[in-house]
Amino acid sequence: MILKIGQRVYDIFVQLLLIIVGVLSALAVDNYRESVQEHRTEREYLIGLLNAVRTDTAMLKNEIQRTYTKVNSISELLRLTNANSTIDDEKFSNLVTDALMLIRPNYLRAVYDELQFTGNFKLIQNNELKLAIIGYYSDVAIIQREKERDESYPPEVMKLFSLEELEFKVPFDQRRIFKAIQNNQMAKEELLWTQKFTHIYRTAMIYTSLPKSIELLEKLQAEIDR
Repeated sequence: MILKIGQRVYDIFVQLLLIIVGVLSALAVDNYRESVQEHRTEREYLIGLLNAVRTDTAMLKNEIQRTYTKVNSISELLRLTNANSTIDDEKFSNLVTDALMLIRPNYLRAVYDELQFTGNFKLIQNNELKLAIIGYYSDVAIIQREKERDESYPPEVMKLFSLEELEFKVPFDQRRIFKAIQNNQMAKEELLWTQKFTHIYRTAMIYTSLPKSIELLEKLQAEIDR
């Protein structure tokens, strides 16, 4: 009788042990699958960020070139004004367009914003990389906010041109524009300030924004290649 009871207890214990092992095994499999899925999702986000930052880097290089064009165009416009010297209508039209163009880098934030709003930032395991990503896009937000606040079309300069000229319906009246600039000190100062501001912004892109984007690009690539 005692042996039968002992055997029954043993059988129950074995069954419970098998159940526990089965449950733990199932949990382990689920955890493994979840880990694999999270790693796959993390990689997809990293590739998305890599592509975004790569596009940002190319955009910054292009914007830096545009700042050179804008600064040089303003210099040429002022030189022509002082010399009261006209040029080909099409060339002058391009000159005015380049002098007035706004420099507003358009960063790609979609992947970063999704990471923030979905709470999936926790999927990025490399804390150093995570901090680099946050730092990069924090700087981007500041740059865009400052540019939107500080850069606009200079009002006195805009008064120099007629609507028909700005819409390219008629050629720019170069003589009239030169005389207007000569007689409007505020317009001249706006041109000089715009030139100076563009130069400052170009310096910031060359020595801060572009190096940071390249650095983050390298870190993302290294993490993806691991």
